[in-house]
Amino acid sequence: MSLTYPIAETATEALTQPQGHARTKAAAQDLAGQPVVFHTEWLRPGPERAEEWQASVQAAMNTGSVQIYESEKGRPVIAISFWRMVDESEIAPPPPKPKPQEDHADDLYFRSGRTRKKKPKPIDPNQLDLFRGDGPDQSGYERQDPDNPDIVLTEEGDGTRFGSGAEKEAE
Repeated sequence: MSLTYPIAETATEALTQPQGHARTKAAAQDLAGQPVVFHTEWLRPGPERAEEWQASVQAAMNTGSVQIYESEKGRPVIAISFWRMVDESEIAPPPPKPKPQEDHADDLYFRSGRTRKKKPKPIDPNQLDLFRGDGPDQSGYERQDPDNPDIVLTEEGDGTRFGSGAEKEAE
């Protein structure tokens, strides 16, 4: 079942005596014969009106245009969504599109000396010395190159032993 909304000038009229029901804006404008806008209004009926509107509220709930809530004091609050009929004067014209601004930056602005160039960060001379040749690691899979003591050679191990690499080399 699709939702349909009543067509009326006020919320109470939409609840009690709508001029019709429509699902889309185009259908609502055709039925009303004038422009419409989708509108939601909150009604807080007193106890006498709540009983009077009970049948209308139930019918509107079946079309999906009404939801019932409760106020802090426990009284019913009715939210009704409907197509509100409006005059041409009430419809606000769309805001004008802003004109694109001209670009005032020219080639002179971008010549050297006009814009700051970022200075490169100094390179740390010890950047590549993260793995200094202070000796092989404890697992025994690294050893110093005999021709160049600053270079550490690595070997692929099986990962089963820890700290027994020196014993392995001695054998």
